[in-house]
Amino acid sequence: MKHIKAPRMMGGELLKGIARLIQIAKLYEDNNKLTIAAVKAFRQVVEKCSNGSRHVSLQIFNGRFFLQGKKLPLLRKEAQIFNRMIQFLEKRCIYGFHFNADLKNTAVKEILAFVRFLDLAAQHDDPSEWLKTELEKWDIHWLAIIQEPTLSLRDTSLEHELEQSNELDRKKEAAKKTYLYALNSIKEVAQKLLSDKEVGIRKSVRMIQRMVDITTADASTFFALSTIRTYDDYTYIHSLNVALLAMSLGKRIGMKRKTLEKLGLCGLFHDLGKIEIPKQILNKRGKLTHSEFEEIKKHSVNSALMILKLKTNKYRKVHLFVSPFEHHIRYDHSGYPSVDKTRPISLFGRILTIADVYDAITSPRIYRPTSMSPDEALGLMLSDSGKHFDPVLLKVFINMLGVYPVGTLLTLDTGEIGLALHSSIETDRARPKVQLLNPDVDRQYTSGKIIDLAERDPRTGAYKRNIIKSQHPATLGIQPANFLL
Repeated sequence: MKHIKAPRMMGGELLKGIARLIQIAKLYEDNNKLTIAAVKAFRQVVEKCSNGSRHVSLQIFNGRFFLQGKKLPLLRKEAQIFNRMIQFLEKRCIYGFHFNADLKNTAVKEILAFVRFLDLAAQHDDPSEWLKTELEKWDIHWLAIIQEPTLSLRDTSLEHELEQSNELDRKKEAAKKTYLYALNSIKEVAQKLLSDKEVGIRKSVRMIQRMVDITTADASTFFALSTIRTYDDYTYIHSLNVALLAMSLGKRIGMKRKTLEKLGLCGLFHDLGKIEIPKQILNKRGKLTHSEFEEIKKHSVNSALMILKLKTNKYRKVHLFVSPFEHHIRYDHSGYPSVDKTRPISLFGRILTIADVYDAITSPRIYRPTSMSPDEALGLMLSDSGKHFDPVLLKVFINMLGVYPVGTLLTLDTGEIGLALHSSIETDRARPKVQLLNPDVDRQYTSGKIIDLAERDPRTGAYKRNIIKSQHPATLGIQPANFLL
């Protein structure tokens, strides 16, 4: 497999080589040492990318680069050069190049003429056609420009693309099963505690371990799962979503596997104390009385006490009961239960506070049928940074979820609506990919195509779609996970 993988890994180097040539050609003469070195490096990287083929194909399709017909991986360290080069080329209505693999005998002045013309093309009405004409004038035939955003299938492995799609489906199915098993495990623990039965947590531990595996490999699937909202199972689903969000945040700040497992269990059990609160108080419509709120406030202490009843070793219990006790204590030590202000709040406690509040205020409840959209929730939480929330952890959390967290319902200026997909760190966080939703006659919705809000009109350079507003999907009766998974 190495002979296939290595050229793809060189794709970023090829883009860097072209970008460096463009910059140097603007600053230095043809005989400058830096210019000659840049040309030499460009020739070498083209040859390496060829993998023995006579030609090297570099193309843009659907906002991604393809080398020899195969999609280049988006590596964090190369994200900036990828985005910059896509914008640079699309501004010139150019969607790639076919290079001769062997450029050893190609004159330095020809290679420099190519990149200088490429840079100047933006000044002309029909940039790609102008560039094509200039290359013909100079008799430059060792490359051809691609003027249409269509991917040549000549070198593309369709089997490979299909295999990737099937693998993604398998990952989603595994994540959904793990989510449901974990949900059942927390229900089982709660029901046994209510019945004063002996409660083991081996099943919960196994589920959290699987969740750590999936979160480590691809957190985006669990971000989609964390959009699940139901009234009937709110306490259990909320606990599971808090575990998912907490583990994702823990992974983001560099926690090791064993630590993530402990954090996930803390999230899963953080609201165990609520099972003792009467349903008429938990689900009361309207404002709680003082005595009812005092009853609600007991659940943090009760969660810690219930964890002490679990059948597991003392070492695990010590790690489990502290952060559930703390998750309603704010960063400035206000909140409940009241504690000594000189006593530091644990890292797990500060993480659970963020995950707990975010999931709570984005969840519709019986007494609150509408909720904040995810982006509005993050904005509200940001206003409490340093008071309610650890400012550093909150910043990481917001960066992790993006400007429009997965599942946010977006209305576009084209009249379309859709759900924000998880935007990676390599993309414009304010312009995520969107799963479009098509309305049918029964006011229900079906999945449409996936579009990228970073996509531009090649003629004008303007974005093809813009966000008008965001809202919670529950306002239209939409369960995001049904579409995202």
